[in-house]
Amino acid sequence: MIKLPKEVSRIMKTLESKGYEVYAVGGCVRDSLLGKNPLDFDLATNAALDEMKALFPEAKVISEKYSVIRFDYCNQNNEDEGIIVDLAAFRIDGEYSDYRRPDEVIFTDSIEEDLTRRDFTVNAMADNPQKTLLDPYGGRDDLKKKLICTVGDPQIRFREDPLRMLRAVRFAAQLDFDLHKSTYEAVSECSDLLEHISKDAIRSEFEKIIVTENTGKGLQLLANCGLMSHIVGEDIAGKLNRREMDNLQGLIDGIDNTFRVLERRLGVFYSCFENKRAEQAVEFLGFDNKTKEMMLDAIHLRDTIFFFSNEVDLKDFLARYGRERYDYLHNLAKASCLIYDRSNIKIQSRNLMMKKIEDAGDPIYVEDLAINGQDIINEGIAEGKKVGELLLMLTDVVHRKPKENTREA
Repeated sequence: MIKLPKEVSRIMKTLESKGYEVYAVGGCVRDSLLGKNPLDFDLATNAALDEMKALFPEAKVISEKYSVIRFDYCNQNNEDEGIIVDLAAFRIDGEYSDYRRPDEVIFTDSIEEDLTRRDFTVNAMADNPQKTLLDPYGGRDDLKKKLICTVGDPQIRFREDPLRMLRAVRFAAQLDFDLHKSTYEAVSECSDLLEHISKDAIRSEFEKIIVTENTGKGLQLLANCGLMSHIVGEDIAGKLNRREMDNLQGLIDGIDNTFRVLERRLGVFYSCFENKRAEQAVEFLGFDNKTKEMMLDAIHLRDTIFFFSNEVDLKDFLARYGRERYDYLHNLAKASCLIYDRSNIKIQSRNLMMKKIEDAGDPIYVEDLAINGQDIINEGIAEGKKVGELLLMLTDVVHRKPKENTREA
């Protein structure tokens, strides 16, 4: 039996008072049995959608097709406080002709039938504190053995929805489990089916893997099972040179030593590849423009900050690229030192440079100049785009001679 939050218990009691069955299912049961405190709870019931809406008018309908409503008990100011509860009708999935979603769903009165459609045994358990823990596929045993195993034939489950292969890797990385032998073999044999899955869906799973508790294990599984080609493209994954292979193995061995910050971990991942190939790999998954720009900075500018020799170099970089981009690269460098066990003397040096600049209040940006563009125009010195060019030249001067940042000078 698992202990449920009072909000979840209230929903279940409301349904049962009207004669309906209801169970906690999926990840919340799995995590509770592992001693974790889930923030998301899935409930399954034999109540129809209209009946759910009548009983819980405060809930939001998030899927008419699958008959799912949501309760949000989160603190809007702190997403780590509170829980989210999804309540869905028992159902059986029909055929999967598009490799992603069932063509139809058939609602049922049986929780046992509902559990047959679940992906992995550890996610195919259902619990009701007033009844019993249902575990028709041996999920508890697989939790003890630390195994990710599909419900039924793994090849059939992966042909239904190939994204389940990446989910298997994610759960293994998240829980520090291994893939069951049959599941591992099926992933390796069916990996090409991921060609039917959208880049958006693949990217979403990869982003979860890259920031999970045991990312090194996840990356190793992606490489061993032939899934890396669906992350960076076959041209990259199938033609790694010796340096790239060494970089990736070092990343696998050390990435769990770093903070689980998405853009930072993505940056060190794409930095494993040579520049042009790294650009191609970033393009492959179709990141949004902001993330893509950060990855390109990681690829092309990561070495630039390494070679700063004095405060002028740092100020020039800040003026050209901005503090946000510098901070990202500086934190990326710290992560790289932790991953590859390198000296952090350059990081300490940049920290000292930044402190000296900030303590002195040195001018860095065009906005810090003692004059502005209008002053140049008023004096008849220049106009048009020449004004901007002159201001940039003046920032270069005051980086070297900050005391000359006066209107008179």
